[in-house]
Amino acid sequence: MSNEYSIRSANIKPFMAMDVLARANQLETQGRDVIHLEVGQPDFATPAPVIAAGKQALDLNCTGYSNADGIYQLRQAISDYYASDYKLDIDPDRIFVTAGGSGALCLLAALLTDVGQGWILTDPGYPSNRNFVTAFSGDPQLVSVTAETQFQLSAEIVARNWRANTKVVLIASPSNPTGTRIGPEELEAIYQVIDNRGGYLVSDEIYQGLEYGPNTRSSALGIADDVFVVNSFSKYFGMTGWRLGWLVAPPKARETLMKMAQNLFICPSVPAQYAALAAFSRESRLEIEANRQKLARRKEFMLTALRQLGFRVHGNPEGAFYLYAELPEAFTDAAHYCSSLLESSYVALTPGDDFGGEQQKRFVRISYTQDYARLAEAIDRIQKFNS
Repeated sequence: MSNEYSIRSANIKPFMAMDVLARANQLETQGRDVIHLEVGQPDFATPAPVIAAGKQALDLNCTGYSNADGIYQLRQAISDYYASDYKLDIDPDRIFVTAGGSGALCLLAALLTDVGQGWILTDPGYPSNRNFVTAFSGDPQLVSVTAETQFQLSAEIVARNWRANTKVVLIASPSNPTGTRIGPEELEAIYQVIDNRGGYLVSDEIYQGLEYGPNTRSSALGIADDVFVVNSFSKYFGMTGWRLGWLVAPPKARETLMKMAQNLFICPSVPAQYAALAAFSRESRLEIEANRQKLARRKEFMLTALRQLGFRVHGNPEGAFYLYAELPEAFTDAAHYCSSLLESSYVALTPGDDFGGEQQKRFVRISYTQDYARLAEAIDRIQKFNS
């Protein structure tokens, strides 16, 4: 028997943010006071009504299988959320509850990718996206984006980089790692380019709700019925470890997605689904909004402090909870910088290498998901390290 595993598994690269987290956790077990700015996880507790609903679900023995697309009550609640917050009428039958946003992306990679077919992805971009495409024998087509377009794709960029084998374009708004957004007009122009070429638009909207600029929240679902949208309870709703997300798909994709979900996942966590029903309650939404306002204040503090230390934050990060910063001129290697900072000063950042190619090697992603005092301490440690 061969000792080699599949070629596709060999082509999957490590998730550096998780490697940094593992080393940071190891240092903590040795008694070091590590400030975690490396992972995309809110520091706020899950809203109290959600926790209470999860406990009640366990007490009521809501622990068996659900349908592969999730319990109807939750799909209806998500539909109502689109109606109230986005003014969109989304049929619950178009909604698939998944094991986090990652589960939704896995389903889409399987649905939309035959061997060798291409996905246009941003560089920088969330690293797991290209690994999902690779895992299903697709061709991740990384396109360099810069501050000139807010680190986002544009219709012109998509048209210029479309290849004979391109089938899917994935956008993220707000994005990881840059926190930037795509405006509604540009998003519609991107869709038109894709539609004219017979491709598919996939919109990663898991940071929707965590926006700090003008109130222009919008979803790609408002453009056409044949787009695919991924969302999650992890970020805005503060439920990372509950592993629950959702996918909104065109009506004609329902039957195929259902059979794939049945086979790949059986169903999402049922107690988590019943807990998530409470995420839409008035009490939860008030708690979530208070947390969003705290994140907005943290962003402004970190943006000012980092620039004073010589970091360059390009573009206009209006969402998520990240700043994507170019290192001060004295430093050229983000991976080395992050490792040295962690080992000597116990501040954990994620190197830009995680998010794309060579041009990202001078960038770091900073997650401002700590309280003000910890962020101020992190800035103090970084200043001393850089001196």
